[in-house]
Amino acid sequence: MPGKTDEILKRYEALNNIDGAEEAEKEHTLQENAKERALHPDHINAGTAYDWEDMDAYAKELERLDREGPGIKKK
Repeated sequence: MPGKTDEILKRYEALNNIDGAEEAEKEHTLQENAKERALHPDHINAGTAYDWEDMDAYAKELERLDREGPGIKKK
């Protein structure tokens, strides 16, 4: 719940808009950030080092399947 100081600060910033553009301000809450990440799932920025190793191994396996087809893994 925003406090009174937040409302005053928003009004002050709106009155002192230097560039004159009337751009809607985005909230920087966890919920808004999660919505933004959901709209752009191409950029993953989470996980442990082990998760990334597994993801890299999986990507290499998919490339091998595209190249060689299914079957016994050739080294």
